[in-house]
Amino acid sequence: MWEYFKKEAEKFNISLNSEQTEQFKLFYEILKDYNEKVNLISSTDLEFLINRHFLDSLSFGILKDKIELNKKLNIIDIGIGGGFPGIPLIIAFPEWKLTAVDSIGKKTKFIDILTKKLGINERVEVINARAEELAHKEEYRCRFDFSVSRAFGGLNVLVELCLPFLKKNGYLVSYKAKTPDTEVNLSQNAMKELGGVLHGILNYTLPSENYIERNLIIVKKEFDTPSVYPRKANLIKRKPL
Repeated sequence: MWEYFKKEAEKFNISLNSEQTEQFKLFYEILKDYNEKVNLISSTDLEFLINRHFLDSLSFGILKDKIELNKKLNIIDIGIGGGFPGIPLIIAFPEWKLTAVDSIGKKTKFIDILTKKLGINERVEVINARAEELAHKEEYRCRFDFSVSRAFGGLNVLVELCLPFLKKNGYLVSYKAKTPDTEVNLSQNAMKELGGVLHGILNYTLPSENYIERNLIIVKKEFDTPSVYPRKANLIKRKPL
């Protein structure tokens, strides 16, 4: 199964060495054990986990066709949950640094344990906080090259929460099920207000019995985000941009 995983990862422009493959194996074992105590993901079946979580996270590699990735990058994962997509990316790109954010303490506790056992904790900062509050702290605002997330619903909400963390010319990468044009169109106002522009939508499929169609929606930050954003959670929910 792990040889299959390595071959499928190569389709996303990612080559894993033996050390990295061992880290993914350990990730699986730790997640499987922890998930029995705290429900982080719906299934720890190995094939399911590889296809739906590990490979989905590594689909980020297809950005190499559009954006330069071969440098030290500082990324933030908003709503990291069970570790996706941030932890697979940090394993695959050992020069990168990750800030892992989640508002649920049991999830950030797991990420803290996981990163220490994987030996990557020096490259990962784990924060238990709400993104809309953290983004107003000077040490996190306009700091990151990439913001990634698989955790949110509406793209317009994600744009408001994530763009304030990005440097100018940084990118938000949203992992989505095949996204209707209407959702992207409805997010144009949020992008404009927050200083972003749609940079592209990359399609990919995940292997399974029925190949699953997915998208990476890429938003580039071209202008400074007004200091009022992101707004408080209740306002974002009540009056989305």
